[in-house]
Amino acid sequence: MAKKKLPHGNPKPQRSRRKKGNAGRAVLTVIIVALLTVIIGIYLLTKYSEKIPPYLIPKKIFKPEMKTVNLYFSNDEGLALKAEKREIAKGALAKEIERSINALIKGPAEKLTPTIPDGTRLLGVEIKEGVAFLNFSKEISERHPGGSSAEIQTVYSIVNTVALNFSEIKKVQLLIEGKKAKTVAGHIDISFPLKADKEFIKG
Repeated sequence: MAKKKLPHGNPKPQRSRRKKGNAGRAVLTVIIVALLTVIIGIYLLTKYSEKIPPYLIPKKIFKPEMKTVNLYFSNDEGLALKAEKREIAKGALAKEIERSINALIKGPAEKLTPTIPDGTRLLGVEIKEGVAFLNFSKEISERHPGGSSAEIQTVYSIVNTVALNFSEIKKVQLLIEGKKAKTVAGHIDISFPLKADKEFIKG
């Protein structure tokens, strides 16, 4: 009995081609869906952005513009003031003065000596007609070590830091707890606005 001849060719390549075709269509479908999603998202964001809660909108990272100021600390001998450069964020004049004085209160980064007693806080800054009114907490007086030289450096480290960095400021009035005081520690009269004095600066 003669054997029947099997048809030539192999059906497997046809199935493989079908699978490749299906895979290609699936990828194309995914790409189209993704593009449509992006387009719809942009449209909705543009149309309804005002109604979206702020916490759902990504915030931009803001890098403030900086400026260099000189902070005046006591030198190694403790007999004069010496400048130390510091970077502060730019802003309104009162804000820049506040940042400078807070940096002065924090203390030096180099081998200099702080001029403001520990625990002192700057309570406020107000500017009137070229005079900067700086309001300090009571610690500036109560915790001061005393002595005329130390008191001069405390007062003029503040006055010079403000008046020599900010040309808009001609004089500085120191306040303690919102009030004018006669002195910080019994020697230097601070009851009136003071001008910068470079005589106390060395180096």
